[in-house]
Amino acid sequence: MTNDPERDKLDALAARIRQAGEKAGIRPPETAKTNRNTASVTRIGSDFVVTVLVCTGLGWLADREMGTTPWGIVAMLFIGFAAGVMNVWRALEGQRKQEEDERPEEDKREEDKRTD
Repeated sequence: MTNDPERDKLDALAARIRQAGEKAGIRPPETAKTNRNTASVTRIGSDFVVTVLVCTGLGWLADREMGTTPWGIVAMLFIGFAAGVMNVWRALEGQRKQEEDERPEEDKREEDKRTD
């Protein structure tokens, strides 16, 4: 107990909420996993944007050197978009496989039973 009655009330409320959640079988979010997912999403998004921007920049340079404006930018924009989508797909597949490897064996067996 602290000298602050408001803080004591909040601590007591937090304890009651935690107990009610435990009774109902609700687990608090896993902070480490949430942070890892946030970092992963940020990385995937920035990879996509950078891929599109780099390819578009290369198209702009090609147009400037060859005088083919705007076709180099347009072509490289589409190529950058396709490459970005492929990078996102690859990253998500790798993440899915990693999560499957981390899952307990019991969960894997239950999922296999559902797909049969």
